[in-house]
Formats: sequence, structure tokens, C-alpha cells
Amino acid sequence: MLNLPTNTMLGQLHIETVFQFYDIPRLFTCSNKTGARFLALSVFDDYETFKWLYLPISSDRLSTLIGKGLMLRSAFLEPEDGYLYMVESKFDGKSSVFHIFPEQIDDHDLPEDGAYLESTEKPQVGLGAIDADQAAEGSRRETYNLYLYPLDTMLPEIDARNLGGILTSFQELANALGQYCKNDVTLKGAIPADILEATKFRATQIFEGSFGIQLKSKSTSDLFYGSLASDALLELTNLIESRDNEENISNKLHELKGRVASKYRAFLREVSKLESPMKLHWGSPNKERGRVILLSKQEIRRAFELVSKINTDMSESVTFKAELLGLDLKTKRYRVRHLDDNEDYSGKILDESLDTVRHSEINGIYNVTLKKIIETNSSSGSEYTKWVLVDLNLANK
Repeated sequence: MLNLPTNTMLGQLHIETVFQFYDIPRLFTCSNKTGARFLALSVFDDYETFKWLYLPISSDRLSTLIGKGLMLRSAFLEPEDGYLYMVESKFDGKSSVFHIFPEQIDDHDLPEDGAYLESTEKPQVGLGAIDADQAAEGSRRETYNLYLYPLDTMLPEIDARNLGGILTSFQELANALGQYCKNDVTLKGAIPADILEATKFRATQIFEGSFGIQLKSKSTSDLFYGSLASDALLELTNLIESRDNEENISNKLHELKGRVASKYRAFLREVSKLESPMKLHWGSPNKERGRVILLSKQEIRRAFELVSKINTDMSESVTFKAELLGLDLKTKRYRVRHLDDNEDYSGKILDESLDTVRHSEINGIYNVTLKKIIETNSSSGSEYTKWVLVDLNLANK
């Protein structure tokens, strides 16, 4: 059995997982007593002398390799610390070790282009870095750390229902922003599967903060450190940085269009239930992106109230053939009956629509356009739906 290098700067090593074996381990992970981990690759041997590349590797980078989010060749050409080790050893373990930069590696010593790490067993990996910037660099995945501070506890814990609401609304908001980034904005219906997949996030670990949770994009970045998840987070971060400035929020939501306003409102509603501040740390493989944002509980509450107001003119609209049952211009009220399902709708008439509907006749058949508005009861937190009349056009009989 081949002995690992002894009495070197690498420390006292032991093998964790062997990925390739031919007479001896050829590709494996090993670690020392302080927890430093290396991915070792055999590049030469004559059964007396052995040469190896030892790549320092984080749990995040190893997870990405195992998940085939990064080619082996790329891992050795892009070491996280900027360098790796060349190890020359004898069969008994006597070795010499020296630093080497990726540009110094002979091309024939590198794994072939298109080769990925293959494993038939579950390797030892670990949770990875908590710091969002380190985690993003190691994993090549967009990383979003949420730090929440529920007032009902000083411990690193949070009500499960609240956490579920925050995570669900965050994911749906990321999906909606992905639509905008792909120029595929819609108000209703299913979001295309490729967008849902590209903007999918996974919870990877929790930490104190007083309660912190780390989310990572399922997808890894491309060769230029880009991804749809990264673009969606850029828009999300810019939106959150509008804080409780009404003009900035309004301008941003009208630019984003589609269902973003309602999804952002849902996210703010869930966070505001905690009655606490929030810290967001976005780490990105793209060094030009990533940010840290702190929001007070007052900013969160105010932003929620503003988005709820702005949501009115950005809501989902529907058009159908209906009979006009009632119209009162003084109280700005209407009532119509859907001809297909015989369901009645009633509510307010938009101010700018009053002149349009003024000459409509009761019991007339019209193409009716209504706008769906979801509002929240400030005391109970329960939601209810309103249908605002936008337009009446005489239908062809």
C-alpha cells in the first residue's frame, strides 16, 4: 500500500475517499489533523518515484465536483487559493513538496477536457463555508445568506411556519425575476420549466445569526461566472436596496413588470411577520457582484405597505363576456355576471375608467376587463381578493 507524504508542510495525512484506483490510489481526497483537505492526482510513477498534484480544496468546491458542476481540469486550473502543490515521493512516503501555480502545470498532467469526478460511494464532504463570499467562490454557485432576528427568542431558532413562508416566497420571487431577466414576462400561468430550473435555490445549512440560513443556486456558473440565478439576484438586490423609498420602489417594480410586484410583496409580508431586522449577504462567483444589505424592521414594514399600494396598477387582468347587472358612478361600484360560469363579480371602478363605462346599459352584454388585487388585513394578516373594473366594451351578439 502506498504511504502518503510524511514530514511535509501538508501535515499528517489520511485518505478519505478514493475515486480512482489502479495498483494504488490514483485520484483521492485526503486531509490532515487540522482539517485541511486536498484532492490528490497521480501524474507520474515508475513504481519507485511518484509525482502528484495536491489541490487544496474546500467542502464547497468538492461538493460542486461531485455534483458535476465543474470539470476536474477546471478545478486544477482554477485553485481556490491560486496555487497547489507538486509532491514527489518514494513508495515509503519520503517526499518533497513545493508550491506550483496552475500555469506551471504541464498540459499532459491535467485531466482531459470534459472529465468529471466519478464516485460509486458517498464521499466525505462537510457543510462548507458559512461566509457567503467564500461559499460562492468554492462552489461556483450563487449564495444568499439570510440573517433573521425574531424578537420572541434570543436563540438560533425560528418558527417553522414563518421560515417556510419566507423560503417559499423567496423562491417564487426568484422565479419571477428570472422571467424578467429572460425577457419572458407574464402575469399568470406556469413559468417555463427551464426558468424554474435555472433559478432554483437549495437550503444548504443554518447558522447563528440569531437565526441564519444559507441558500445556494442549484446551478453552477458558466465559464464567465454568469447564470440566470445570478442575474435574478442582481435584480432582487437592487429592488431590496430601494428600501422604503416610494419613488425608487415604484420605478423598480414598474420596470420589472409581470408578477414580481406581488411576489415581492409576499416576501416582505412573510419577513415583516417577524417584527425584526434582517441582514442579507449575497456572495457570487462573479467578483463584480455580491453585496451586504441591512434592513431595519421599520424599513421592512414600510416597504411592505408601499408595495401593497403600488401593486394595485400592476395586478393580473382578465377579460371575459358578461352581463352588466349594476353600475353606480357616484359610489364608483359595479356588478357583472360571467356568462360562461354564471359567477357574479362586483367591486370598485377605477377612476380613470369612469368616462369609459358612463354610457353602458344595465343588462347589456359586454367584454369586461377586471384587474385582480390581493390585499392583506393589517390586523389579522389574512389575504382577500378584489376585482376592479378597468373597461367595458360592447360585445358582438
